[in-house]
Amino acid sequence: MTASAHSVRVLHTGPDIVGEAPLWDPGSDRVWWCDIEGHAIRSIDLSGGTAQSIALDRKPSALALTAGGEVLAALGNGWSRVGADGTCTEVAAPDGPANGWRMNDGAPDMQGRFWTGTMAMPRGSGQGGALYRLDPTGPVRVLDGLRTQNGLAVSPDGRTLYLSDSDPEVCVIWAFELHRATGALSNRRVFHRPATGRPDGAAMDAEGCYWFAAIDAGRIVRVSPEGRELMHVDLPVSRPTNLCFAGPDMRTLCVTSMSVLPEGRTAAEEPRAGALLALDAGVAGLPVPRVRGP
Repeated sequence: MTASAHSVRVLHTGPDIVGEAPLWDPGSDRVWWCDIEGHAIRSIDLSGGTAQSIALDRKPSALALTAGGEVLAALGNGWSRVGADGTCTEVAAPDGPANGWRMNDGAPDMQGRFWTGTMAMPRGSGQGGALYRLDPTGPVRVLDGLRTQNGLAVSPDGRTLYLSDSDPEVCVIWAFELHRATGALSNRRVFHRPATGRPDGAAMDAEGCYWFAAIDAGRIVRVSPEGRELMHVDLPVSRPTNLCFAGPDMRTLCVTSMSVLPEGRTAAEEPRAGALLALDAGVAGLPVPRVRGP
């Protein structure tokens, strides 16, 4: 089952170099997202208008809201609270060397822990990526051996964690059993392998289905709790990167994209590359929990 790209509207033309990490803030009625390579965090009203932008000196890659409504970003080599004036206050950082890697995709769980992955830099330089759980007491390294970590999301009952690796040599989405009280992971298994494209950022709907951006395939995909593709939505960009549910009814999908195009594609062929897009999901999304601490 497919849906037409004609229902897609542009919220922000950008273009972002690598748009990522869209996040709905019901308190301000705005969508937040970042441009990793543009070193910026942005926000915009769902009705459109002028985006507000915060310039940074490091690369932001994942966003969450704290219980107090502050923006918490996976930023450079750690996690920082980001003020409206661009002031960054580091709250935690993984142990180990500060070079050769950066933060990537992230998502909170129902207990307010912020799951965040890392990836080796430069891209494609090996299995240097890891998965961390940012607890109120600090970061915990949970999983190693990742290449390009992505696709973090948690099921509505809080008992399943999803994680993807979008490296061309991996291209798989896994599911884990998540122990709600401790944050421990177990029973890693293959959840879904995309028919086309690579699995990038993800979000959950209220029916327990997993949506992901299929980068290089120009679509977003909805997958059942059993791992079966239910539908996809074709987009006017070849490289969608991530998505979130937004709006008072949580039925609007906001999709980030990148303006760095596949080899052989030109900006003239893809004028909306790097835009923030919006469309009706046809189903309500799952509200994203707030992060507790550290």
